Amino acid sequence: MAKNHAMRHVKRGENRINNIKGKDMKDKMKKIFIIIEAAILVAFAVFFVWQMNVVNKNFDEKIQTMNLMISRYEAKAQFVEQYLPLVESQTGSKMIAQRILSAVYENALQSRLETELLLAVIQVESEFNPNAYSDAGAIGLMQIMPVTGIFVGRSLGLWIGNEDDLFDIETNIQIGTVFLKECIERLGEHQGLGFYYAGRYTQSYKEYTDKIADAKELWMGGEPVVSYRVQ
Repeated sequence: MAKNHAMRHVKRGENRINNIKGKDMKDKMKKIFIIIEAAILVAFAVFFVWQMNVVNKNFDEKIQTMNLMISRYEAKAQFVEQYLPLVESQTGSKMIAQRILSAVYENALQSRLETELLLAVIQVESEFNPNAYSDAGAIGLMQIMPVTGIFVGRSLGLWIGNEDDLFDIETNIQIGTVFLKECIERLGEHQGLGFYYAGRYTQSYKEYTDKIADAKELWMGGEPVVSYRVQ
């Protein structure tokens, strides 16, 4: 009897110990889950902040790009407005004058050549006649030779199927500017202009380079330029 009572007492003690251990285990598990939950929340907060920084950075970059585009558009509009009366007086067409000036501005910006230099070359080469055609076979505003047009056009990804393609205002100015830039980079502005004109530079082409220099100076002063074409 006493033995049974002692056994029951021991069993109750074991049950109490097991209950305490179970409770301790539950408390520990609860703390672990709380820590894990807190870690997840912290990680989410860090990710959210990082994502917001990325979004803000992209937004700032887009704003900067937009502002740059607006600035370029305003500068281009100002350039076209400044020279439109002078070019229109030579082309006889406002629309053609606008196309020429827009192409000159865009290509000058791309090549980092002066807009006045391109205007001077067009003035001397063709007097702003998009349909100009020389005895030597040079075509358009910047008097591009067909072989040069095809070669430079291919490097730009342009398809020049025949000579008529070089009469296009934008195509002619783009190819002419790239070729002129290459000549100047290789030989400097003075000799490069001579090479652009004749494929080589000799003293006999000084007349051409002098006319370019004079025309450029007049364009920089915003004065009309006439009768400068070299035949």
